[in-house]
Formats: sequence, structure tokens, C-alpha cells
Amino acid sequence: MEKRKKKSLIILAIMIAIIIVGAIIAFTKGFQFDLLYQGGKRIEVDLTQNFEEKDIENIAKEVLGNESKVQTVEIYKQSASIFAKDMTEEQRDTIITKINEKYGLALESSASDIIEVPHTRLIDIISPCIFPLIVATIIILIYIGIRYIKKTSVEILLETILVIAMAQAVLFSIMAITRIPIGELTIPMILTVYVLSNVFCTSKIETYIAKNKTEEA
Repeated sequence: MEKRKKKSLIILAIMIAIIIVGAIIAFTKGFQFDLLYQGGKRIEVDLTQNFEEKDIENIAKEVLGNESKVQTVEIYKQSASIFAKDMTEEQRDTIITKINEKYGLALESSASDIIEVPHTRLIDIISPCIFPLIVATIIILIYIGIRYIKKTSVEILLETILVIAMAQAVLFSIMAITRIPIGELTIPMILTVYVLSNVFCTSKIETYIAKNKTEEA
């Protein structure tokens, strides 16, 4: 028992240390964002025909360098969105020219305006999942309270909330420390950690109850 408690305290200390370091880095250096979320410039090119995204990526990298990304837009996949941290009109014209040469088209550069893309804030990325997670957590706490009404206490419910909150804090701290970019995978990572933290709490409660039953027997 004493050994298990000591192990739990060590794990808790490591988690707190990670959160502190992550918070310091987040406040001093900020988070690393994926290119599409950093803000920059974008053009949309309507090729009016199907195309290979890899071809457009190669052209974009040749003109803009590695700091560029290409996404296929529209359901028929006949338009491409080209994004870069910076893009001049000359670079845009060169991209259109190379696309025309590649596919035998006669696209006009003027049809692809350079659009300023603002930096995406972290709150804007994670806000869609905040309310659902809060609701899910309330439902889970109600479930725990009902299922273990004779076994649980306010302390266990508070511990569940603490574990869920600390798990998310550790996740973002690790992302800040390791410079994992905030982007399309951020929401799946949040949901995965949320599910695992709930599984951990439920498993711990079940173990606690099973142990009590054994001792009572």
C-alpha cells in the first residue's frame, strides 16, 4: 500500500513538473502552429478539370519553397487552394503559368486573388469540443454517482475531475515543450486523452470497490 502511494506521488510530481515547464514555454514562446493555422497568404486556382494534387504541390514548392501547402477544394476536386506564409503577385503569376504548362490550360492570373489568411487562435481550434466535453464529463460524473452511490464520495468525484483536467494540461504542456504543431490532429488528440483519462478513473474506482469487497469478506 505504501509502495503504491509512493509511486502515485512520484507520477503526480512528474505531471506537475511537466505542466509547470509547459506553462512557462507556452507563456514565453507560445505554441507551435501548423502552417495552415499560422496565418499567411492563399490563392485558389480553378483548373476546371481533375488534377493530381502532387503536381500542384511540386509546383508550389518549386515557386514558394517548402513553406507551402496545397489542398483540393470543391466536391468535384477541380480547384486547388495554395497556401504559403508569404506570396507575391510575381510568385502567383509563376504558379499559374506552370499550371497552364502542366495541364495545357489558359488560366488568367487575375482570376486567383491573393487572400490574406489571419493567424488562427488556439481557442478557435478547440472551442468546438469544449462544450461537448463539459456535457460528457457531467454525464459521466452523474453516472458514477448513480452506479456507485453507496461506494463513492465527493472526494472520488473531485478526483475524477482533477484527473481529466490534469490529463489535458499534460497534453498541451507536452505539445508546448516538444513543439508539436497545433493543427488538424489537435482535436483527435484531445478526445483520445479525454477517453483514456475517463477509462483510467473508472478502472481505478472498480479496483477500489473490488478491494473493499475483498476486505469486507
